Amino acid sequence: MKTSCASFQFRIPLLEKTMTNEEWVKIAVEIGLDGTEIYEPFLHDMVRSDLERFAGAVGEAGLAASQYTMESHFCNPARRDEAVANVNRAVDHALIFKTDTVRVVSGRGTRGLEHDVVLQSVADGFKACLDYAEDNGVMLAFEDHFNVGTDIQDFMKILELVDDERLKVNLDTANAANGTAADLARLVGERVVHTHLSDRKGDDHFTVVVGQGDIDFASVFKELKKVGYDGWLSTEGYAGGKEGIIAAIDHIKTTWDSV
Repeated sequence: MKTSCASFQFRIPLLEKTMTNEEWVKIAVEIGLDGTEIYEPFLHDMVRSDLERFAGAVGEAGLAASQYTMESHFCNPARRDEAVANVNRAVDHALIFKTDTVRVVSGRGTRGLEHDVVLQSVADGFKACLDYAEDNGVMLAFEDHFNVGTDIQDFMKILELVDDERLKVNLDTANAANGTAADLARLVGERVVHTHLSDRKGDDHFTVVVGQGDIDFASVFKELKKVGYDGWLSTEGYAGGKEGIIAAIDHIKTTWDSV
């Protein structure tokens, strides 16, 4: 199985630009990863030539881009056109990095809106993006992510409202509510094209090294193996720096091989 990482252990220096994306690539190579996620907020202020240069550095290092990970906001119907344009731009950027997957989420913007209106707005937004993604050979992968979509019933309702198998899933193991990540994997396993292998202790996501929290990765992996999942195993941790990523990858590989 191919291993990747969302480099959130280094989110502060990457966001503050005291660490470059190329420096992260060197760490990923040292750790022995097969790929790296491309997290859009870490690319802020970069023009196309900058993106192309970074994509070149990823490829020259022998890494693949496992996924282009963006923050989309479809909850408010009044902002749908803006959100669609942002996803379409992310599709264009994904092509620069030679990845065929863009992570999308429901996002923010629920204040003052009825819950059913929010779910329909998210579904309508996703539907409006699918043709452009398909025309460019890119899959949109919906993640169980805050604010709307962590509740398994809401997640499944959005998929039902979209009613289009082209919308795939990025499974986040630490976000499922009103059920477990294994429950969600059981429901959507055949649509999973990428994973965020994250962990938590109670509600704490930020001080836990992946593999040392409450998440039962073995149960999740059993569900994914049932449907023949052979995509990326990408860790998403916030704690432990480089050593935390090494520990996470070791735990993930060992657990995947054991189930």
